[in-house]
Amino acid sequence: MVDLRDNQGRRWQITIGSAEAICDDESVPNEHTFEIDARPNRMWVDGQLAHVVKVGDDWWVHLDGCIHVISIDEQGASGSGDDGGMTAPMPGKILEILCSIGDQVEQGQTLIVMEAMKMEHRIAANGPGEIVAIHHEVGEQVDAGATLIDIEDSE
Repeated sequence: MVDLRDNQGRRWQITIGSAEAICDDESVPNEHTFEIDARPNRMWVDGQLAHVVKVGDDWWVHLDGCIHVISIDEQGASGSGDDGGMTAPMPGKILEILCSIGDQVEQGQTLIVMEAMKMEHRIAANGPGEIVAIHHEVGEQVDAGATLIDIEDSE
């Protein structure tokens, strides 16, 4: 599943190959087909070739004479147990920490920017709550599965 935000501020959750998508928590029909091309920076959307490139934190998709900009936030993996911890989904280096202990955060809010495989990855909160612990500092290298942040559920 991929979490996306469009230029109108709507939040989408799309699973490749699924006949349904979720837009702002409502199920909607997914009328489109997507195929990844074997060549870099290419994909097929409804049988039409699209060229894609990552610019900063966004993906720019050129399709049928139009440019579409897609922002993708990666959800942090849930920690084990009931502690509400977030773990690193891949090994990487912490580039930015965008929250502080005591901050109230919403699901999907970007909390950490990591670098992995020469790409920046935005790690988003996996649920609403209060930041109770930050386990790493900017510049630190972390392993996949390392606990990044503890969030206490506010619901």
